[in-house]
Amino acid sequence: MIDLNTPDGRRAAAFAAILGGCAVMTIFAAVGVYIVRKDVGLSFWLAMAAHVQIMLGLTAFTALFVKRSFKAGKDGIEITDMRKGDE
Repeated sequence: MIDLNTPDGRRAAAFAAILGGCAVMTIFAAVGVYIVRKDVGLSFWLAMAAHVQIMLGLTAFTALFVKRSFKAGKDGIEITDMRKGDE
């Protein structure tokens, strides 16, 4: 069972939600392209929308696995991509 009280549990739940959403949207896009397969214009634009959905899903996965922190102070700006325990 996923424990939503921990950061790793929330990451696991977010991973499952994004993965499920991407799978469902891919199925919707495939069925939609199949339905309009005889109309080249509609099929093209629906396939382009499906590519945008895939890119959005991949971006969400990337954002899920990278934790960034930005700190600005008198000494300048510090940007880190590592989790606190990985330092």
